[in-house]
Amino acid sequence: MSHNPPIIKDGALFIADAHFNPDRKEFLRFLKNIENGNLNTTQLFLMGDIFDFLSNEIEYFKFQNKEAIDMINKLSKEIEILYFEGNHDYNLTSLFPNVKVFPRAIQPTIFSWDNKKVTLAHGDIFTPNGYNIYTAIIRNNFLLIFLNFIDKRNWLTKKIDFWLRKKQLHSLFNDFNHFANRRLKYYRNNIDTQIIIEGHFHQGKFYQDKRFNQIYLNLPAFGIDQSYMMIQKKEFTLCSIHN
Repeated sequence: MSHNPPIIKDGALFIADAHFNPDRKEFLRFLKNIENGNLNTTQLFLMGDIFDFLSNEIEYFKFQNKEAIDMINKLSKEIEILYFEGNHDYNLTSLFPNVKVFPRAIQPTIFSWDNKKVTLAHGDIFTPNGYNIYTAIIRNNFLLIFLNFIDKRNWLTKKIDFWLRKKQLHSLFNDFNHFANRRLKYYRNNIDTQIIIEGHFHQGKFYQDKRFNQIYLNLPAFGIDQSYMMIQKKEFTLCSIHN
């Protein structure tokens, strides 16, 4: 039986690395623009690290992010929302019952757009074994439940929260083309695809490899300048909520 990949619709929006927290709340404005019709979309792709931290097991961050969680759930009843878990937000399925959640274990995932194969992932894949072990540990349900249990008066989560709010998101590479070539090679060695879209690296740049007829798009970090990407009329366009 042939497998038809899901379709990316014209008018889809892609947002990555918003790193939402009480000091960085522009993501709520983005969601409210969709809710009130100021920003129209056929699909919303949340490409990971939307929250500075969020997992279903940790009560402190669920409470802190409640307004944005509720807004995503409200919108998910009206439009299709697809959430690619990142390294800051995971174990989300039960938090977003109407959202199509893609854990790291099933990334990258192939979609179809304009008769082309498009591969989507947050971006923390094709990584060394040490990182893979680390990501498995931090996602462990029993460990997170235990950490939540010992987090009396939020002594642990407040430390994590303070550290995350101080973290700098700016990290532009000196040679993006070299970086993009390496990412394309990883994908070519693992999956047949023509277009790769990732977040995670905060670059907001496109690269085309004409030798293999491939395009690599690294999404901007919304948390830096409130930029996101729209697919419309067979083009990829970077936009901002300030436009």
